Amino acid sequence: MKAKLLPLIALAMLLFSCKDVADPSPNLRIEGMYERNSEGNLGWGEGKLSFVDQLEFKSNGTVSGESYTTEIGSEEILGYRAYFLGTYFIEDGKVVISYDDSYPMGTADISYMPKEELTFYGETDFIMEYAVVEDYSELFEICPFNAACLEPVPYMRVD
Repeated sequence: MKAKLLPLIALAMLLFSCKDVADPSPNLRIEGMYERNSEGNLGWGEGKLSFVDQLEFKSNGTVSGESYTTEIGSEEILGYRAYFLGTYFIEDGKVVISYDDSYPMGTADISYMPKEELTFYGETDFIMEYAVVEDYSELFEICPFNAACLEPVPYMRVD
């Protein structure tokens, strides 16, 4: 009789000892690098270039981003258009980024410049919102209410 109860007791212990596995936090799910690419020309020249924008999310709530320019089909960086450091939070399917230190190009009509020549804007109140797909594979920039935006190019998870 004792031999027959031993497997039942072991099964009961196994079933009741399993803990519920919680879903990972949104910060852990978004952690990683996202990138979007577009082609065009921001300056006066006639050739087209590749414009790369990257966002890197850390699970501690910090984010960094940079925008740089390459030749189409090349990974060699010609120069930068901007970079920033900030914080983020995730709420209601949106990622809200608050820019802390921002370094944009202070010059119009060019497509890039050396990173060290970008203009330091310091602390700003600038906030951007992004819609996030359920599996955290894509982010879509949400156009601010007071802006005229083109159809958004999504940021794709690259790691």
